[in-house]
Amino acid sequence: MKNHCIANKYNPGLFIYFLIVFTIFLITQGCYSVRISNVNGVPEPDPVNFEEGFYRGKAVKEIDTTVNLKLLENEVLVLETCPEGCFQTVEYRVTLGAVLLSGITLGKVRRIKVKYVCLKESDE
Repeated sequence: MKNHCIANKYNPGLFIYFLIVFTIFLITQGCYSVRISNVNGVPEPDPVNFEEGFYRGKAVKEIDTTVNLKLLENEVLVLETCPEGCFQTVEYRVTLGAVLLSGITLGKVRRIKVKYVCLKESDE
């Protein structure tokens, strides 16, 4: 009598497919962020921003870029200015994909994701 149990059959193509999907899921989801906020400052308002969470009603500016470093460079400095010269909130985000990109290129390609909110201009 033949055993017709399907669970005993191994399909390497299906395993590789799930491995690729799982890897893509990890790359896009694994991240951490650091947010520094000025609690005494008034953020620049944006009445059409209906984003859920911390940035609701605030004028959010984003920097999302990839920087190529030269052989002897180890650091990246990206400066943006606000009208008042001060930030109300700065959030720096690092994803697993950015860490892997930096590791594969030995630190010479960096992915930068920053959100920031400027202080409201004073009436003085």
